[in-house]
Amino acid sequence: MKVKQLISACKTTLRDFKKTFPSVSGMKSQKAEHTEVREHFWGKHNVDIGVFLKPLIIYLLILNTPFISCSNRSDFEIRNEKMQSLIKLGSDSISAQAHFPDEDVRKYLHNEFNEFYESRDYNVAWLDFHQPRHQADELLEALDAAPEHGLSQKTYSIAEIEELLNNLYEIDSKKERRKKWRKLIKSKKYKEELQEADTLRFKKIAQLDFLLTASYLTYASHLLAGRIDPNEEKHWFASRREKDLSVHLEEALNKNEIKASLEALAPAHDQYKALQEYLVHLINTEKKEVPQVEQNLKPGDKGEGVKHAKVRLSFWKNLDPDMKDSTSYNDQMQKAMNDFQEMNGLTATGLIDKVTRELLNHPRSYWIEKIETNMERLRWFQGEGFGDQYILINIPAYELKVINKGDVEMKMKVIIGTEYNRTPVFSDTLEYIDFNPTWTVPKSIAVKEMLPAMREAPNEYLNKRNLKLYDSWHANAKPLDEKEIKKIDWDEVDSTNWKYRLVEDPGPANALGRIKFMMPNNEAIYLHDTPTGHLFDRADRTFSHGCIRLEKPIDLALYLLDWDKEKVLKRIKEEKTSTAVLRHQMPVHIVYLSCWVDENGRINFRKDVYSYDQEHLKRILQKEKSVIS
Repeated sequence: MKVKQLISACKTTLRDFKKTFPSVSGMKSQKAEHTEVREHFWGKHNVDIGVFLKPLIIYLLILNTPFISCSNRSDFEIRNEKMQSLIKLGSDSISAQAHFPDEDVRKYLHNEFNEFYESRDYNVAWLDFHQPRHQADELLEALDAAPEHGLSQKTYSIAEIEELLNNLYEIDSKKERRKKWRKLIKSKKYKEELQEADTLRFKKIAQLDFLLTASYLTYASHLLAGRIDPNEEKHWFASRREKDLSVHLEEALNKNEIKASLEALAPAHDQYKALQEYLVHLINTEKKEVPQVEQNLKPGDKGEGVKHAKVRLSFWKNLDPDMKDSTSYNDQMQKAMNDFQEMNGLTATGLIDKVTRELLNHPRSYWIEKIETNMERLRWFQGEGFGDQYILINIPAYELKVINKGDVEMKMKVIIGTEYNRTPVFSDTLEYIDFNPTWTVPKSIAVKEMLPAMREAPNEYLNKRNLKLYDSWHANAKPLDEKEIKKIDWDEVDSTNWKYRLVEDPGPANALGRIKFMMPNNEAIYLHDTPTGHLFDRADRTFSHGCIRLEKPIDLALYLLDWDKEKVLKRIKEEKTSTAVLRHQMPVHIVYLSCWVDENGRINFRKDVYSYDQEHLKRILQKEKSVIS
């Protein structure tokens, strides 16, 4: 009984007692039987009952209040100690690993998991004994929205969490608990059974709390740094974002900002948000099966094939949905088809030919997976964006852009590495420019591509290519003359004993052209001019050994150096190697985005030139399968 209830009961007792046994002064107007009853209890003394009862009530209050308080505190402390013991046991570094089915995040999140509970003295985070806290509901809402970030709900144990929640708090309602309590009270061993029931409930609460925490940390990790490690790829170098997620979670709980704290971990740059908008749009489009376009079509055609093409075009917001039921290939459809072709890197003809038809017939799931895969890649970049001013080279687009505060200030075509000699994905800083550069031929190119020709006629080949042969790779190596070159038994030279250094002198035919843009790095990758400018007319431009050839190197030099054109051309005409250091170094980001949103707000898709889409999607699906199996 609570104190307030006890006081109220005592007051009622006092009032009833006075009505039944009034004092002597109040007896004059009462009937005689009242006096008889009163004297029966108190004798013939004139006693005020209130004087007697008030000390008694105060005594009872004093006696009961500490008893009640101690009893409640004791129950709470016992429960809390039991829960703390279970939480501590299940959250140590070894036990914590069992809460993360995702092997990759388990490697580091189990420590964050342990630190989180240790910092809160092993108290539960999401639940009370009789009900979940509102933060748990908020987390489930956030996990339900995972597909909007291109992430699978199945990865975050949602079904298991909801099952435990129902078991603990829905089915086991207050009414059900009262029934169980009455049943236990009637039992001879009700105390032992009650204790056993509570212990089982504690274990379930601990299990559910662990699940909620592990799901938050896993989802947070995926939003922050992605699901798969890009550095497992040979030609991919990424510095993924890092954050103390245990501290981040504790702050989110204290501020009651679970959803907001998770959204804050997603990449903040505009490209991610723009792709997300298209993803949500595709997810929410009508999901009924659309027949494929079976034949080529042109403006003026009519029929069901036109209608099917219009429905597929309506995925991309470039065709009025009200027009998709029309069977006529009209002007509006032709404009929408032009947009579709351009967003896929095709020449806009407005005609549905074989190539266009193959793209058009891709199911909605294909485009969703494409967007999701590229959103994953954006989570691999360090920082909140690419910066205010930078050079962006997108490999699948074969394109370089100079960006300044969101505006595209320069754009040009590029040539990238072949499938065998892939241009790596990484970020670096442009530091200086070489005019009339020499080219030191990498050993792999010298042995595989030049050595066979040198075996036939070494001096003729070297003279034709404007190449010098040095006796070693040392700094003080000397160039060999024609007699020394002729004495070498080239048939005996191969990759195992090649010791020479080949250097191409400056000139119009130099492989690097007239200008080289240097960003010193371990991969020996740089940007440069090229004597083979005709290759920029090709749609697929994978011709280099990994470095990036520029369509407009002089324009880029003018932009970076802030020189006039005459000064740049004068340097080139000098025919000797010289260096110009940039006053303001320029960040360079070489990325692989087969899907992106351009400066006009239109989504673009390109060919998966290095098959990274296929590889990354395969790894993501394998991970999901292993997590939910």
